[in-house]
Amino acid sequence: MLKREDLTKRALSCIGWLKNYIELNNVNSLTDINKYCEDFLVPILNRTYGLNLINLNQIEVNFPAVDLGDYHSRICYQVSSTVDIKKIEETLNTFDSNGLYSSFNEINMFMLGTKKSYRKKLNYDNFSFDYKKNVKDFSDLSRDILSKKMDELKEIVELLEAEMLGNKNNIDGQIRLIIEDELNTNYSTLFKQTFLFNGHKFRFRDVLNWITPEKFRTEQLFFTLQFMRLETEVYDKTEQLLIENPSEYTREIIEIYNQFKKLNKYEDLFHMRRDEYRELVRVLQPILNHIDVVFHSDRVTFGWQD
Repeated sequence: MLKREDLTKRALSCIGWLKNYIELNNVNSLTDINKYCEDFLVPILNRTYGLNLINLNQIEVNFPAVDLGDYHSRICYQVSSTVDIKKIEETLNTFDSNGLYSSFNEINMFMLGTKKSYRKKLNYDNFSFDYKKNVKDFSDLSRDILSKKMDELKEIVELLEAEMLGNKNNIDGQIRLIIEDELNTNYSTLFKQTFLFNGHKFRFRDVLNWITPEKFRTEQLFFTLQFMRLETEVYDKTEQLLIENPSEYTREIIEIYNQFKKLNKYEDLFHMRRDEYRELVRVLQPILNHIDVVFHSDRVTFGWQD
C-alpha cells in the first residue's frame, strides 16, 4: 500500500522538476514552454480544485486577459511567467475593459515563477481581487495537492508523472537548445587558448595531443596558460536538471563542464595535478580533435568533422 510520504516525495519531485525546467527555458528565451504549461495545468488544477477549466486560447486565439476558464464555476486563470505587479495590473485592466466579469466572478494569476510580495492596491468596481487568494505559484499548488486525501493525492501524482514522462522524453533535445550557445562559445575560447613553451606558442589542442599525462609536469615541460575564463552560467542553472535526468548526453555535458570548471580554477596549466590532466585529456581531446577550426583576425569559426 502506498504511503503518503512516498506520494508526497513523488509530487514534489514532479513539481520541482517542472518549475526548474520552466525557469531554464524562460531564462534562455525558449518561451514555448509557457504554452505547454497552459495545457499541462488544466487537468492538474481541475483535479486539485474541483474545476472544469478549459484552455480558452484553443477556442479563441489570444483570448484576452485569461488563458483558462470554467464557465460553470465562473473561475478563470491567467498563466504567466512574468511575476511583476505590472503584469497583474495589465491583466486585470484587460479583464475589466473586456467585460469578462460578466462570464467569470473570480480571476486568478498562476505564476510559473515565484510570486512576489505585492503591495500596490488594485480596486475594481465589477470584481474583487486579493493577492493572497488570487495569486498562486507552484508552492501554493504543491501545498494544496499535498493536503488532499490519499486517493485524490494518488490520482494527482499519477497524472503529474504521466505529464512529466512525456516531456522528459524530449529532455536531451531541450537541453541542447538551452546550452548550445554557451558550449560553442567555450569551444571557441579553448581554440584561442595559447601556451608558451621554450619561446614557442602552442594552442590548447596541441598540448592535449602532444603532451601525454606521463610527461605532464616534468621539469622539461613547463608551460603557462594564457588565462581566458570559460563560461558556466547557463550550465550552472541547468546542472540540477542534468543530474535528475541521466542519459548518455547529459552525463557527457556534466563531464565536459567539470573540465571547464577545472580550467577556470587554474591560472596556469602547470599547477594542475597529473591525474586532473589525465582526465582533461580523456574528456576534451577527442572532442577538440573532432572540430575543424578556421582562425580569423577577430574570431574563431569551427564545424564538426564527419
